[in-house]
Amino acid sequence: MLWYKMWRESWVRFAIGAVALLWMCGVVVLLQQQVRAHADKPLSYAHYIWSAVYNANVLDLFILLVIVLGLGGMLQERAQGTAGFTLSLPVSRWRLTAVRAAMGWVQVTVLALLPALLIPLLSPYVGQAFSFTRALQFSVLWAGGGMVIFALTFFFSAVLSGAYSPAIASVAGLIACSAFAKLPLLQGHPAFDLLKTMHGAQLSTSADKASLAAFATPLPWLSLGLYALIALCLVGVTGSIMARRDF
Repeated sequence: MLWYKMWRESWVRFAIGAVALLWMCGVVVLLQQQVRAHADKPLSYAHYIWSAVYNANVLDLFILLVIVLGLGGMLQERAQGTAGFTLSLPVSRWRLTAVRAAMGWVQVTVLALLPALLIPLLSPYVGQAFSFTRALQFSVLWAGGGMVIFALTFFFSAVLSGAYSPAIASVAGLIACSAFAKLPLLQGHPAFDLLKTMHGAQLSTSADKASLAAFATPLPWLSLGLYALIALCLVGVTGSIMARRDF
């Protein structure tokens, strides 16, 4: 019942996000010839997909959708007058927090996989090909980074009561993370730059990304493990806050 409740509360946001992500990926593929023809310098199809999907517009949309999925929680339910019903369920607040976080992470992972499913399937219709293995690698990076972004918004939703405050705080947190990663002390540690990891900076073996041939096969598992640990810690702190708060 609890899983069903969490699904019902978020399925509209998830469905709209999935449609928007698929639509944008489809547009990128179908318009590839026109965009590449007007590029400042020749672009291979693989590099065009990377620059449009994994390094720019579609990645930005994915991050926005993850933040939207992370919104909500008991503070927002209290404002809507539904907190009493949720708290009356025969489960602990820790379980409420854990199930909602798990549902969000599942949805984030599915969203991250959508480009890997659509782009390789749609590319032959425009006379091109894109490796499913390479697309899947980027999806893993998106899922790993998306877990942290979701957990960050999830945390802010538990401490900030405004309707838009958690989203604004999450964006500010991501900007601060990127600025922090540029400090001289951390420049040799790319794992601290979450956004660069998500668009494949740690996969690159060349400063000139003229094609995806410059990307190596191994994924940055150490960085992904660090992101998973951070996400779990954020959810743990959120659960602790929820358990102690008086609604």
